[in-house]
Amino acid sequence: MASCAQLMEKSELMRSKCRKFPAQLICLVSILTFGLPALACLAVALPQTKLLPTLPGDESRPSTPFIAWHDDLSKLNYVEKEYRVSGEASVYELQAGNALKVVKPDVPYATRILVRRPLEPGAFNGNVYVEILNATAGWDGDPVFQSASRYITRNGGAYVGITNKPVAVNFLRDQWETPPLAQLGNRSRYADLAMPYFGQTWDMIAQIANLLRSDTQANPLADLAVTRLILVGYSQSVDYQITYANHFHQAASFDGYYLAAGSGNVKKLNRLDGEEEYSFGDANNLIRVDAPVVRFQTQTEIEQRRFGALLTRQTEEAYPLVRTYEMAGGAHVDVNTSISGAKALARDLNLPSFGAGCDLPVNPLPIGFVQVAALEILKRWIEGFPPPASRLLSVASDTEFAVNLDENGNAVAGIRLPQLTMPMGQYLGSNTGPGFCFLYGGFIPMSSESFQLRYESERAYIDALTPLIEKSIGEGFLLAEDRPHFIAHVRSTIRSLYTLVSK
Repeated sequence: MASCAQLMEKSELMRSKCRKFPAQLICLVSILTFGLPALACLAVALPQTKLLPTLPGDESRPSTPFIAWHDDLSKLNYVEKEYRVSGEASVYELQAGNALKVVKPDVPYATRILVRRPLEPGAFNGNVYVEILNATAGWDGDPVFQSASRYITRNGGAYVGITNKPVAVNFLRDQWETPPLAQLGNRSRYADLAMPYFGQTWDMIAQIANLLRSDTQANPLADLAVTRLILVGYSQSVDYQITYANHFHQAASFDGYYLAAGSGNVKKLNRLDGEEEYSFGDANNLIRVDAPVVRFQTQTEIEQRRFGALLTRQTEEAYPLVRTYEMAGGAHVDVNTSISGAKALARDLNLPSFGAGCDLPVNPLPIGFVQVAALEILKRWIEGFPPPASRLLSVASDTEFAVNLDENGNAVAGIRLPQLTMPMGQYLGSNTGPGFCFLYGGFIPMSSESFQLRYESERAYIDALTPLIEKSIGEGFLLAEDRPHFIAHVRSTIRSLYTLVSK
């Protein structure tokens, strides 16, 4: 095998990095992506950070982070802080044999990270969830934290959200606080953010990951004993995770990847030549990484052609380090995530809930309970405990975007929460109406008379549902700690839908 020095001579990527950091390099020869030898040169130079203060301000001009958490984290002995992160990141293109070529070296950037962590180091459990913030709307969203906040905080985890796309950086710097998008923000805190190129995101993610493992003063988690970094993302963010895992995992290794509600085509290394994503069917859309991967999909991504997730199903049969869990009746945006996300948007952008104008009621089947169970499966897998087998929805064929339905009009197979066995109606993966309604699940409830005829009463329904809840807990797709919250959600759903007559 060639020596590290010889390999460095042959790699433009290495030459670029090694000129700048000659004393800080590790030569890595590994099998990456498609099983072909690939070379990565890990530059351990870390970005700089600057704490952005949270000032009380007043109701019209608060100086608080964009999408700051809407609940008081101090009640949980947690703290939220925002940091400006700056450094230099190169832009790459993919060559034959999956080699990386630098096409724009060491371009300066300045972005921001949101940190939510235990106030006391002794309360930290060692797990850091790094979320690629979702920029589908043109600004940041934190959908994984929205679903997993209770799980992360009750277990002592830390959370870091990364603004990673030029459109989101530009929004914070140039548009927040500008009518009609918002009147409630203070964008002056972001005046010097800059991300010239989409393709800088890979180095940015790697540098921030290395920073979070470091013992430098720039690390906002320096006083915590970090044992695991888990890269998480939802929807469009999954498109970044897969590309990062396939080509940059060795630059900063995450211990596991949680991919939620992603599509069938992922991000290219750059968009200098136009399109941002690979086309459907491209081999780069499949994740191949030497780390555990848990993929959570809702019915929406499987049955909607625009997502194309049906074309990139991966299970342990061909990919031992991948588990895919598809949720029957689950929707890309359910009622809980709609409400949670709307709280920050109402405060920061003066926007109502996106689901308010959809033609059908928003799907009440809660996806968050399954998501945190999937995160727990991933954590335990990293710790050495085998995960449950993949659970896939039943579909008409591998190329037809249609799920098979049972006699109640609900999806067959996959992960089935107890409400699928005792349905209150038809849980749909799609909705119709303006804007982003296609992301919202719809719901066609049965009438109060039909509910009472079938289940008699709220109490009888809960009593009959209880053994099904215990079965889900035993299978690992519902957490025992969430039992009371799950039952409370079911009660709330019944009371919001039906007027029942006491018998």
